[in-house]
Amino acid sequence: MPDADATIPIPPSLEDQIRELHAENVRLKAELEETQKTTSQYLQNVAHQLTAPLNAIKWSIEAIKDPVVTIPRKMKLLSSIYSQGTILVHLIKNFSLMSNLEADHELGQFREQPERVDAFRLAVNLANDFQPQAGEGGKKIIVNEDSFRTTFGSKSLLAVKNLVAQALSNLLENAVKYADLKTTIEVEAATLEVVPGTRSLSGIVVRSLGLPISPKEVNQLIQRGFRGATARQKIPAGTGIGLYIAKRIMELHQGSIIIQSKGKESVFTLVFPDSRIK
Repeated sequence: MPDADATIPIPPSLEDQIRELHAENVRLKAELEETQKTTSQYLQNVAHQLTAPLNAIKWSIEAIKDPVVTIPRKMKLLSSIYSQGTILVHLIKNFSLMSNLEADHELGQFREQPERVDAFRLAVNLANDFQPQAGEGGKKIIVNEDSFRTTFGSKSLLAVKNLVAQALSNLLENAVKYADLKTTIEVEAATLEVVPGTRSLSGIVVRSLGLPISPKEVNQLIQRGFRGATARQKIPAGTGIGLYIAKRIMELHQGSIIIQSKGKESVFTLVFPDSRIK
């Protein structure tokens, strides 16, 4: 009969398994804590991003109700409300898109289906939406019609309109936010050669002068949550998801986003494959 106080030896193989399970448990716990921390920070950022334009709208409405405020001043306040409303709608669209984009959905899984989109008209409409916000800093958005006619001719983009609009909106929003005061933001179309003398791609370009982008940060800008050091210094609040969303939208259309920076000039290009030009 075995001794009641005797210790039953654990086979070496089982000890190894227990150690591995413990190590895996520690790793998963650390990952969970990091995810919870990131999620908490993200939600706090989202709340701040939505609160700012809502407070601005509320303040403007209160000012308009004041009988001593002049008509010209009221018109400026109405323009500010429109501008802040544009920012708010833009933010909400970005946040609502995140779940679908993170789920790696195919284009066909979205409720809206690809359609023929007039690239020039789309650019003009979005430029008009963002002009009030740009005008507050003396900035002007110009859409180069000739470049669109040269690049697209009578053809259209075959794309989900609202998705491509959001991608271009994100580029414009960044340009308006970070461009220098009293500068011009240019929106144009361009033909990009994959290899000189061979097949080409079509792109919609947003060009601005403002915060320089560090060469080592260029490729990081399209990562979810990343914001450049100079951008954080100028505007501390920000989600860092705009360019990531633009990248994912372009990937859904078999395209890409190209970021170029030289000195104070920044150039962001949405690139579409031949199959999307019809």
